[in-house]
Amino acid sequence: MEKWGNAMFVTPGVVIDGKLHTHSLVDINLGIRILLGHSYYDDWTDQEMFVKTDPLGNPVDRRHPWNQHTNPRPQKRDFDGAYSWVMAPRWFDGKDHLALDTGGGPLARLWATALAGLVDIGYVKATGNSVQINLPKTALKGPVSLEWKIPQYGSNTIERNRARTYFQAYAAACALHFAEKALGEIRAGRTKTWEKFEVPKEGIGCGFTEAVRGVLSHHMVIRDGKIANYHPYPPTPWNANPRDSYGTPGPYEDAVQGQPIFEENDREHFKGIDIMRTVRSFDPCLPCGVHMYLGKGKKIERLHSPTQSVTGE
Repeated sequence: MEKWGNAMFVTPGVVIDGKLHTHSLVDINLGIRILLGHSYYDDWTDQEMFVKTDPLGNPVDRRHPWNQHTNPRPQKRDFDGAYSWVMAPRWFDGKDHLALDTGGGPLARLWATALAGLVDIGYVKATGNSVQINLPKTALKGPVSLEWKIPQYGSNTIERNRARTYFQAYAAACALHFAEKALGEIRAGRTKTWEKFEVPKEGIGCGFTEAVRGVLSHHMVIRDGKIANYHPYPPTPWNANPRDSYGTPGPYEDAVQGQPIFEENDREHFKGIDIMRTVRSFDPCLPCGVHMYLGKGKKIERLHSPTQSVTGE
């Protein structure tokens, strides 16, 4: 898992106060804690612990996704009590439960990659304090070299959006690298793309990847060849969560507290554009905040897009 993470073209990492705390996927996984506080759920402290140690023998906390239970408790919204269906993921650094955000995706990806200094594929190079991106000459444009540098003033609305623009070039450079590698494999006759996989009778697993707006992790427990416990954590729970049991606000709330309001509309016509601009910089996807499983299934509504796939017109 460590070797796999370090070989990624975006280096995994936890950045705290601008410094790389760890880029170990084992440590990142074990540090995850799911808190409640102001969410519409009852706690699971008196329920079964599915996993006590990981395959390496490291202790697994009761509040880790492997041990999470989901106990919905619908109630009237109360900002002094419960006010969100989103739980509160935190990362425990050994002392504090930290409300980390995903940087809207690109900011976190570039920052962790830059500090780790592991990526060097020619088109992209992490230097320890920046990421250099080199795009070759094309039919329409000459060669382009860009450098994203770690921002002086930390994470904010402007930097999240600025990083998003740089990451378009980063993704294009990586895509060119992947295409060249793929063509090399094809020329060598290595075209196998699938490995047979047998579901174990017993096991635990986790998978880390990136959605557009940030980290996406999956945590599963298998018993008797079936899923006994499964919880995904996409970016939105990390960003959109309410205050936790320690009173710490989630990133959306924290980002707009004390924010200057430049809008000139009066109270009656207030639009909240300054607040919206900040939240939008995280690239929010609220449907990802809560996932439901309906047992045997219940068809609520069927939607198709584009419509011509249904109508044939």
